[in-house]
Amino acid sequence: MNRQNKIRKLAIMGGTFDPIHMGHLVTAEEVRHEFQVDEVIFVPTGHPPHKSHINMTTCEHRYLMTVLATAANPYFKVSRIEMEREGVTYTIDTIKELKCIYGNEVELYFITGADAVQKILSWKESEELLQICNFVAVTRPGYNKEELIQQIEELNKQYKTNIYFLEVPALAISSSDIRRRLKEMKPIKYLVPQEVENYIKKHELYNYQIRLTDKEKEEMYQYVASKLSPKRYAHTRGVVEMALEYAKLNGLDYDETFIAALFHDIAKEISAEESLALCEKYHIELDEYEKKNIYLAHGKIGAVILERDWGISKPSILNGIKYHTLGRLNMTDLEKVIYLADMTEEGRSAYKEKEEIKRLAQYNLDRAMYKALTSSYNYITNILKKEVHPIINELIDYYKQFDIPE
Repeated sequence: MNRQNKIRKLAIMGGTFDPIHMGHLVTAEEVRHEFQVDEVIFVPTGHPPHKSHINMTTCEHRYLMTVLATAANPYFKVSRIEMEREGVTYTIDTIKELKCIYGNEVELYFITGADAVQKILSWKESEELLQICNFVAVTRPGYNKEELIQQIEELNKQYKTNIYFLEVPALAISSSDIRRRLKEMKPIKYLVPQEVENYIKKHELYNYQIRLTDKEKEEMYQYVASKLSPKRYAHTRGVVEMALEYAKLNGLDYDETFIAALFHDIAKEISAEESLALCEKYHIELDEYEKKNIYLAHGKIGAVILERDWGISKPSILNGIKYHTLGRLNMTDLEKVIYLADMTEEGRSAYKEKEEIKRLAQYNLDRAMYKALTSSYNYITNILKKEVHPIINELIDYYKQFDIPE
């Protein structure tokens, strides 16, 4: 029989994919191999009836994460059919639509969890669904499968359908567990594809508010104290105190501010040689000025250390650490607070602008930034007799608009 005359086999992998993880991919590949299907079509759900009460991530984010996760496998495709269907989405509607798209010369295998199969008769138009589509009930090893297999046999006999059973080791991974780990600031590396992890970080998905216990704060204090000299640690404690004061006055998150302030100088006392090695190891980009003045990279290195050693990957916190040395255009309020607290904590030697910067930071962070930047520029050029980083001039030009006389 020629290839074009053969009935095509397609497996349908439905799910919220919130987020998609390695368990989904291993399952799809296992089904593809076991049943010799031509393609596996991933179908992110639109508005499933059984999860209508759950605040899911938007369809577009879930779709794009699925595309990223499956791009490397030529046998995997992603469909938007449920996302683009208005109202609540049902499996029967999806299967019928796919039948129309691919024609009668196609055999469909719908991949679902073992628990779902046990409730399949409660699905919309379940009897018709069992007639027009094969099902693959997947579960992890160790699942009590005797009752399930018996039920599958009864359904196959009663409805003259084909429901298959398949064990997949990677099903121990779950999307809910990944969301929980993100909430608890635990790593998800190797649970999801790297591309999906990067996407989650970039778009700050599942970015629950971080809430630290007193014990966790004390553990962080002890860790930072072990990495710094007594003098540098005293400065750090002062920055934490000042940053929290600014956070209160400017309505910022206390725990995010605490972490960013506490870890802002964690890499300050690392040698130049080790700093360069860490930048190379973690692919930290440095401009020419930073390469010549490697001590300025301690903010970027510190952000990496926080994520590496504590699993905290929230961009707002990492950027607060990363940009406290030189700043950047379009700084967030948290970034400004860490920058300003670093300059004005009580342990800093007194200089005439310090008190003015502190006063301004209590009610106008942008005016405080202009005062702080011009102060830094004057110190570097007039006292240290050095050239400033080009970003300083750009920032002064930008923040000058906020320097309005009172």
